[in-house]
Amino acid sequence: MDQKGIGAFIAQCRKEKNLTQMQLAETLGITNQAVSKWENGRGMPDVSLLQPLCDVLGISLNELFSGEHISAEEYKGKAEENISRLFKEKQIANLRPVKYLFSVCANAALFVAVIELAVGLVGNFFNSTILEPMLINVSVWLMLFLASMSKLVYDRNRLKKLKHSGACMDSEIEDMIPAAWIRVGNYVTCRIACGFIYEGKEYKAVSNYYVLTQFTRKEDLYVNVYINKENPAKYSVELFQTGR
Repeated sequence: MDQKGIGAFIAQCRKEKNLTQMQLAETLGITNQAVSKWENGRGMPDVSLLQPLCDVLGISLNELFSGEHISAEEYKGKAEENISRLFKEKQIANLRPVKYLFSVCANAALFVAVIELAVGLVGNFFNSTILEPMLINVSVWLMLFLASMSKLVYDRNRLKKLKHSGACMDSEIEDMIPAAWIRVGNYVTCRIACGFIYEGKEYKAVSNYYVLTQFTRKEDLYVNVYINKENPAKYSVELFQTGR
């Protein structure tokens, strides 16, 4: 749900009614800070306040969730779109995100670096020559940690940006592409290939590497593809897995 868009629409409707944030808050029995939070896209009204808010602003729930005024001709289509979006968000809420490879690498590298440092410091009391090679090992693991974190932060920021300014496409997983270069026990790394249609044109999207068990099937996975509206070839993939 586009909280920023809904927040901006609430602010627009409030001003059209010549209401201040304080007046709207008093009418609804809440604080003006809560209204400010909604309008800045940092939160949504409680379910119990949705209809009273719409009544005060003179809009429908459908318009509120759409973040815009809707004509009679568009009303049915927007209602179906909003219901579909809410169902999808509820479905995602019942799923769990799949572990991203670079997140696992960062955690593992930091853990090993701490262990190496601890062993070096303790071992230094018994053998003064052990600390130097241990510190070299620690440096290597810390560099791996920093490299993994840099990639992780970059990908997360890109996903966050596309969530706010891009479009979320209904996508179907077409294939799981395993990577033989990392495999630990029952865990493997793979990329997810999926397809989507935007403005009548078909596109393919391939995710970054994720960590899955070797028993995971594509039927157990759910994918969101967020695209740049001006250039759909620029995208970011978010992967979820059923809880079973």
